[in-house]
Amino acid sequence: MDTHVQYEETPPIEPMHEVSPDMAPSPKPKNSFFSILTTIIFFIILFIIGFWLSGYVRQYAGTFFKGNEKQTTVPTPTPKVVGGILTPTTMVEPADAVWKTYQVLSGQTRLPYEGISYTLPPDVLSPICDGSTCRSQGTYLPGGTRFTVALRGEGQILPDFRKGAISDLKGIPFPVKEKMLKGYTVTEFSGTFVGTTVAGYVFTQMRGYMIPLTDTISMEINHFTPSGILTDFAADDIVFNSIVDSLILPTSPKEKGGVSPDQIGVSSSSATPATEQ
Repeated sequence: MDTHVQYEETPPIEPMHEVSPDMAPSPKPKNSFFSILTTIIFFIILFIIGFWLSGYVRQYAGTFFKGNEKQTTVPTPTPKVVGGILTPTTMVEPADAVWKTYQVLSGQTRLPYEGISYTLPPDVLSPICDGSTCRSQGTYLPGGTRFTVALRGEGQILPDFRKGAISDLKGIPFPVKEKMLKGYTVTEFSGTFVGTTVAGYVFTQMRGYMIPLTDTISMEINHFTPSGILTDFAADDIVFNSIVDSLILPTSPKEKGGVSPDQIGVSSSSATPATEQ
């Protein structure tokens, strides 16, 4: 009988080593506001550098590929001299922009008065009779002011301006001065005030001429700003000067430009500008 006792050997258990605090992994740092802001600024700087480099590359590439391309120069519009005044903002009109010629109509017969004509820009509508009597004819200039022409005196509806002072309907006088125009001594009138025309139309600014054609016939030409309407009076005044420069008048102040109808017999102590809407 075997007296030896068999036993199962237990494998040795090695003691567990505790991890020292120095060996533990450090926690991930949290993203601070400063780090986020730094990242954003960094990307913005990269974007600016990239944009600048791309523009430089495009410019270099364009010069490389288009080195033999013929360059063209766009001409700058030439300033135009109107009535002796240099106007840098006024462009030279195309060659086909021909000003149109019109004649002044007799207030009674509505027929052209011979020997008198003027021109208007091509974009200005043809003048029409102001009212049923056609005492004057008018249209609008590009800046919005109203342009008017009218015959006065013998055989016309309006009286000759030489019968009195030049004023508005309510008697407000215009400052006047005499000058030479086309061989005639004319009266220039202008004013910046709220006035009323012969037809009762209100204006805020006006400038024009009274031209004695014969001993009994005269002509009025003017432009004005209707009350309540925004206009470019200064720009239209340059156009008005050109219109006045284009006037064709009888070759002599004593030469009658047409056959006058019977005198209507209008009398007045003052001459009110014949502007009406």
